[in-house]
Parts: sequence; C-alpha cells; structure tokens
Amino acid sequence: MARSGILYGSSGNRKTTAVKHFARYIYEVTGKRTKLLSMDGGGWDPCTPEVSAGIIEPYRCTMEIPLPMLRRISQGFWPEDPTQSLAEKLNLIRVDWNEFGGVAVEGMTSISQALMRYLADKAMIVGGEKVSIGKFAQNITVDGRIVQEEFAGSSLGHYGFVQNQLYSLTMNFNALPCHYVLFTALESRTEEDDRSTVFGPQIAGKKATALVPSWVGDCIHMQDYSVAKTLKAPDPTTKELVDTEVVDTIVRGYFMKHPDPSTGIMFPAKPRITPEQIAGLMKEYPGGYFEPTVDHGFDKYLHKVDELQRGQADSVRAWREAVDAKHGRGQKVQQIKG
Repeated sequence: MARSGILYGSSGNRKTTAVKHFARYIYEVTGKRTKLLSMDGGGWDPCTPEVSAGIIEPYRCTMEIPLPMLRRISQGFWPEDPTQSLAEKLNLIRVDWNEFGGVAVEGMTSISQALMRYLADKAMIVGGEKVSIGKFAQNITVDGRIVQEEFAGSSLGHYGFVQNQLYSLTMNFNALPCHYVLFTALESRTEEDDRSTVFGPQIAGKKATALVPSWVGDCIHMQDYSVAKTLKAPDPTTKELVDTEVVDTIVRGYFMKHPDPSTGIMFPAKPRITPEQIAGLMKEYPGGYFEPTVDHGFDKYLHKVDELQRGQADSVRAWREAVDAKHGRGQKVQQIKG
C-alpha cells in the first residue's frame, strides 16, 4: 500500500512544480519513474524537463469516457500509447511497478468537474432524478448542415455520485503497490450544516470538502503571500532607470493547521508521521511550513519525514532490546528496513 498525500491551494501556487520535485524524490529514493495523470487545463509545462528526461510519464485523461478510464487507471492500468487521443483506440495495460515508484494525480478538483460535466452532457440519471427536466437543445450550422447540440444541467444525484466515485478512486490509488501517490486540488471555502465556514480541497459539492484530508496521509496547504519590493526599471517616458514597486508572490507549504490571513478561519493540514516525530519536523521547519523554490520544496519535506521515520524505528528497536534483556528473553530483534 502506497503512502499518500494531497497538495491543495489556489491556482498558481506551484502545485505542478511540486509534482516535478516529487518525481525527483521518487527517483532518488526508489530509482523508479513517476506516472502523471493530468486532468488540469493548465497541463504539465513545469514538469517538461522531467518528462523529456524520462523521469515522468504523463497522460491527459480522455474526456470521452472519463469514468471507466479513471477507474482502471486507479486500479493500476495505463494506456499502452499515452499519446493516443481517441478513446476507441486506447488499450490499457498493467503498470510495471518494477519501473514506476510514484503516481501523481493532477488534480482532484479537475476530476470532479470533468465527471460532473460528463454526467450532465450525457444526461445520465444516477440518483433517481429526472435530468431531462433541465435538458435543452439548440441548432447550429456545421459544415453546411444544421445539427443539434444538446445541453443539460447537473442534478443533486450527480454530486453524491461524483463524491462517492472520488472516494473510490482515491482508495484505489492509495492501494497501488508503489512508494507514494500524490494528489493535487484547488482550495475551497464552503459551509457545514451548522453554517460554519470551512476550508479544504475543492471537489463537487460541499460536504466532502472537509472529508478529503482524511482520505490521504499528508495534507499540505499551499498558501501564497504578496510581498512588495522596489527595484530599478526603465521609466516608460524617459527610459531612465527609476525605483519601481513590484509585487512578488511567496508560497508556503503548510503541513500544520494555520489561519487564513484575512478571516482567521483555519486551513486543514497534517503530516502523516507519529506524534514523536512532530518535534523533529517542527525543528526543521519552524512555523509548520516549507517554502518551495525552483529546485526544491516538497521533495525535501518528504526526505525529512523519511529521516525521522528511520530514527523513530531505531529508537523503538533499542527500547524493545532493552525490555527483552530486562525480562531475560534475549531474542534477536528482527532488523526493520526503512
């Protein structure tokens, strides 16, 4: 069973950059490559060097039949030809886990939106509602002939169906025999039944937002901050260099709960480590966050977690040996490989 985590935040918060750092971590730790399932409209441009180097193998999921494709991919299958765009020509084959050590899923928000759109476009009934009530058609001329384009809205049943499918897909991905599965998502602000406001990863509907962090191990919130600075730039009229104020964006990856700078509402975040390791992680990252750069970020966080886990295993091993000696058992503690 794979370790898992999710990075969520607003658009432009370097989540895709974290995927490239993640792929490098996987290659360093396992010597294996990373599968990248993408449904985000922005694509995987930040990962282009890793794709070209063969560290990442990407695939943009077809929108023709997303439900069966996503289910099979989550079960450990992959298109034999990832560049094939026609659904009827796609052949899914099992992933060779001797070659691939990580899976990145970009992103959970896009998957939920794609499934909602697919159900509506196909006017599918999944929860008993009559989707046809909100269905309509309009004529348009294409290649010299009149064709009819049909449209339909989403039903309440669609939201529950998509949330259940997302949970199922996530559990499937988490069960894959690889080292780590990384999900990404946009952030959402929604309300609980008691009208209290909550933040979390954005998926279709409201109630599942607060549940998503419990579906995975690490939950990292990518928070951006605008920082003003002054630099020399040409004046548009005189072309002379003058002081010009610009705004930089600094991103922090929080692995501990933290308040929204504007509202004070807490963003969910958590590291998947033992309580004994929290102090060591906070010592490495005071404030409960790491600041990603162009070269590193999430990868260093994962390396630190690995280091702390190995140290904790050594500590428990030593404790067991002391207890065995005290009771005269003297049995040899089996070496645990981290």
